[in-house]
Amino acid sequence: MALQQIIDVTGDINADGRAIIDIGGFDYAIVQLVSPNGTATFSTTNDSGDIQGVSDGSAASATNFIDVQGTNLNSGSAVTTLAASGLVKFSYIGRYLKINGGGGFTVTKALVRLFKIC
Repeated sequence: MALQQIIDVTGDINADGRAIIDIGGFDYAIVQLVSPNGTATFSTTNDSGDIQGVSDGSAASATNFIDVQGTNLNSGSAVTTLAASGLVKFSYIGRYLKINGGGGFTVTKALVRLFKIC
């Protein structure tokens, strides 16, 4: 049995050119981008940007991202970017996943499907 959660990050990407999602506790994530107007890069971190004794951090304060490799579900190839509509699966990566296209980057739709295998 598996549990899933679907997060629509279209608004975040279209507003800021990026989205950062807390995927901690899930076994894998599948990102679907529809009609991006540029190239999205994917990165991950475990660093929540916490301030010791004050805050445990969050996706909003996460820092120290590194590029992360996923599997393009259309081609089966390993990718760190996506420049066209498609789906990319990430298994067992850091706590946060960042989808970043930079200033002016937009999509028609951006969905993140999180899975937990029970």
